[in-house]
Amino acid sequence: MICRLPFKFPEVLCQALPLALLLCVPCSSALFAQEPEALAGAAKPERGFHTPQERQKAAHDALLFTPGTISTVDVVQGPEQDKKEFQLHYNDKVICDFATPGKQMNGKTQKFGCKITSVVSPDGTVQTLTPEMKESGPVKVKFDPNNNEVYAEVASTRLLWAIGYYADGWFPVHVECHNCPADVISGSGPVGTKTFYPAIIVRKFPWHEMTEIGKDNQGWSWAELDALNGRPTYERDGIKLLAAFIQHSDNKPEQQRVVCHKVIVDDKTQPPSTTCDKSVMLVQDVGASFGSGGWFTSNDGAKMNIDNWSHTKLWSSVGTDASPKECHASLRKSLTAHGGLSNPSISEEGRRFDAELLCQLSDHQIEDIFKLSQAAEMPKYHNSDGSFKTGFDENAVIRQWVAAFKAKREDLASGRCLWKEKPQDPAWLQTASTTETAPHNYCTAKPF
Repeated sequence: MICRLPFKFPEVLCQALPLALLLCVPCSSALFAQEPEALAGAAKPERGFHTPQERQKAAHDALLFTPGTISTVDVVQGPEQDKKEFQLHYNDKVICDFATPGKQMNGKTQKFGCKITSVVSPDGTVQTLTPEMKESGPVKVKFDPNNNEVYAEVASTRLLWAIGYYADGWFPVHVECHNCPADVISGSGPVGTKTFYPAIIVRKFPWHEMTEIGKDNQGWSWAELDALNGRPTYERDGIKLLAAFIQHSDNKPEQQRVVCHKVIVDDKTQPPSTTCDKSVMLVQDVGASFGSGGWFTSNDGAKMNIDNWSHTKLWSSVGTDASPKECHASLRKSLTAHGGLSNPSISEEGRRFDAELLCQLSDHQIEDIFKLSQAAEMPKYHNSDGSFKTGFDENAVIRQWVAAFKAKREDLASGRCLWKEKPQDPAWLQTASTTETAPHNYCTAKPF
């Protein structure tokens, strides 16, 4: 498992200062960046930031990335989960009671809210609700085999998490919904038991989502990432390049969020002031990815379409080892993505950083990303009776996605860009990306 934001403050401080990485003691255990135990003693704040300056301070201090040991990441197991909640795993059967119709939830995709009552794993292990658990609210369920976000959301978030960027945890499961209306979107129709597969359930990064008061959908824009965030250029360019890599084009501010580990409200000031002890900036909705991106984030074209994704170039402008140039990643934001990201300029340090991260992923780990995404369940690979079309089975579908991923990764590794902030020793970027002494490099092209 990969190490994420550790619980002890000295280690957090160590990871928050890149130059101190060489002095840090490597993390001894694999912790999910969401730090699920952190909320145990923290009540959800009643108020957000009272001034723009408070939000700007949190954004400036926010972490984007934490280095870990990529070679030991268990992609299928995924992020560490809150021990006081039901533990979700690949292909679990989640039994729940219907709670929220999809029309009351954000977004346009097929979804509903459901309160978990028990979980049955494929090996027969049963989890039931106990008094010690704090499974308080309903979970979000995305469903429908024709809803390509069901596949793309898992692949994208698990990739981001595996290499060290912060992300929500999405888990592919079977859902058995009790007291479920015939139409879970409107909440209307006869009530009974319904099953949903494929389906995915989110365990959101559990720190407090923070916005200015009265701006519930504020998020953060990509321009603000550069203007406000104090992390190194290679981390900021790295997340922009990853957005282009997966073709995350529906990247308006509402798709990102600022979160606080602990919120401190001082009522003695006028107006009251709100600060964070630690903060993170993350991308929260990457369902429109692994397709062609573009102005219209259509279900068929912009979401989990291997033909479109594999034929969409990573770079609109890139140099070579002999002739580096100003680089721009190829990404067309959607028409509704005001404040979004389009054809971002990428520095050499950002390119190297991502190349170092992605080139550490083994074939097995990449296979697991697409196995977990349930890409082989997509209707395009199946006949009307559910059987695979001629020439396809689960392994064949996964092999196609792995080959496309590795080809795009080679384009990333072989390119050369102009430096923005060249370090005295460029090899130091390797140290910044991992806690391993001798990280693997599975790319054919030399990343640097």
